[in-house]
Amino acid sequence: MRRPSVMSRSSFVAIVFALASMSGCSGLKLPQVLRIDEDDWPAFGKNQERTNATSERLVPPLSLAWECDISSGMGFGSPIVIDSTVIVTNMRGEMYGLNANTGKRYGWVNLGEAVHGSPVIDQNVAYVAVSNSRYSLVAYDLVEGAALWKQSYGDVEVTPTFSNNKLFFGNTSGIFFCVDRTTGLQEWRFRLPDNSKGKGIHSSAAASDSLIIFGADDGNIYALDTRYSTPRWTFTTGAPVFASPAISEGTVFCGNIDGVLFALDLMTGKEQWRFDAKTSIYATPSFSGGRLLIGTVGRTLYCLNKDRGTAIWSTDLNGVVNSSAAISGNIAYIGTLKKELLALKIDDGSMIWKQALRGRVKTTPAIAHGKLYVATDDRMILAFRESSISESVREKGR
Repeated sequence: MRRPSVMSRSSFVAIVFALASMSGCSGLKLPQVLRIDEDDWPAFGKNQERTNATSERLVPPLSLAWECDISSGMGFGSPIVIDSTVIVTNMRGEMYGLNANTGKRYGWVNLGEAVHGSPVIDQNVAYVAVSNSRYSLVAYDLVEGAALWKQSYGDVEVTPTFSNNKLFFGNTSGIFFCVDRTTGLQEWRFRLPDNSKGKGIHSSAAASDSLIIFGADDGNIYALDTRYSTPRWTFTTGAPVFASPAISEGTVFCGNIDGVLFALDLMTGKEQWRFDAKTSIYATPSFSGGRLLIGTVGRTLYCLNKDRGTAIWSTDLNGVVNSSAAISGNIAYIGTLKKELLALKIDDGSMIWKQALRGRVKTTPAIAHGKLYVATDDRMILAFRESSISESVREKGR
């Protein structure tokens, strides 16, 4: 009788290695081009002004439409929703493309060590800032499924800002860059002045017309002309600024870790008012008409008169707030570190819906095309829709 052949040790090792390599293969290539419309959530904060508000109406109660595991928690940005696609990044340096209706993955790609912010997307190209990696800014064509260029700008832990066909961002060494979007090459840079202690930039910039606005660890808010590196104005807050500013109707709004929220004239930097929340602010304000919402580490959500800075109401959310509210009409959706997703009426602050989650919410929700998208630090992306039209489905695993 013929004896069965015995596989050699070297052949066995080779096959195991090949299978392991195949299982680790990744790729992200979308099936169609992205067409942006007004119902999308195409950027961190909804737009380059970071207003965190949409005209789309989404009324609770909401039910889970789908969930998807992206292998690691997100940073401090928000999901990006364009057309029928959700783009998210995580703290493992991966970028995922998901079907916005079902949560099914189109694919994923590893770009480096960690992505702290969100991608910014223009003409099917995602621009992603990466930290602890050889390349800290990557341009990735989502339709072709390939990187267009990679550049090194030190550790970058913010969301890039796209304005006037240029990309703007700061790094942890205190240098703010303007780069060409087609090549990734530097056009100019601005160093924080008197930076002997190596203060960094952890604030994602907001843009309006020809101005780019950002905060820094040195306690200042800077306004630069998008064409040059010379500051238009500088405002000293007295404490490090990690929050991203927001711009609304000619006014810049930004908080610091001492818990003070400032309103500054966009063109001059002159203080219009300040509000002391008495506990650290890491979130960007959100806007609804003449009202402004800001959450704090002290668990309180404040609603202020946008023009005067006076409190209209405040409410204890029973959980630390590091992210912004997403505004839909008269409703604010906000997550907390107590693993809860909440909906409140903006006119009086009353809570009208609450959803327990398995993970903490450090990212700002996104509202687009009849759904609320939220990321939790247990590596899940969740999509909710109005309960009357929702049936839960799940998308788990890689």
